[in-house]
Amino acid sequence: MDAHTPRHEDDLSAVERRLAGWRPRAEGLDADAMLFAAGLAAGRRGWGRLLVPALCGLLAALATGLGAWGLSERAEREAMASRLRQHAPTPGAPPATAVALLPEPSYTPSPDDYFHLRQRVLQDPGRWLAFSEPAGPPAPGPPPPGPAILRAGQRDGLLDP
Repeated sequence: MDAHTPRHEDDLSAVERRLAGWRPRAEGLDADAMLFAAGLAAGRRGWGRLLVPALCGLLAALATGLGAWGLSERAEREAMASRLRQHAPTPGAPPATAVALLPEPSYTPSPDDYFHLRQRVLQDPGRWLAFSEPAGPPAPGPPPPGPAILRAGQRDGLLDP
C-alpha cells in the first residue's frame, strides 16, 4: 500500500483536490468503440505482423526443398538398383569378367599377438601367467638420485640462510 495515500479529505493538497473532483463525461464514451480501437491498434504494432508470415514462408520453402532432395535421392537409388540388376550374373552362368587376384598380404602375425596368446591360454589354462620373454630392450632401472624434493612445511634447504 502506498505510504503517502491520504486517509481523510483534509490531508489532500489543492492540486490533489482538483484532480479528485474531475470525472469523465459519460455522454461521449462508447465502450465497444474504445475496445475495437484498442484491438486494432494492438494488431498493427510489432514485428509479429511481418515475422510470422516470413517464418511460415521460410519453413514452407525448407520443407519443399527437403522433399525435392529426398525424391531425387530416391530416383538415383532406384536407377542404381536397376543398373545393378542388369549387370548381375545369372546363377549357373560363367562369370563374364575375370576377377583379378589380389597379391598376398605382406603382414605376418607375431607369435606374441593376441590371437596366439589366447590360443596358448586356452590350451593350457594353468600357465596363463607364464609367457615368453618380452621382445625389445630390458626395462630401465630406477632414476639416479637427484636434488632433494621440497615438501610443504619443510623448513630446510633453499629457504634457510
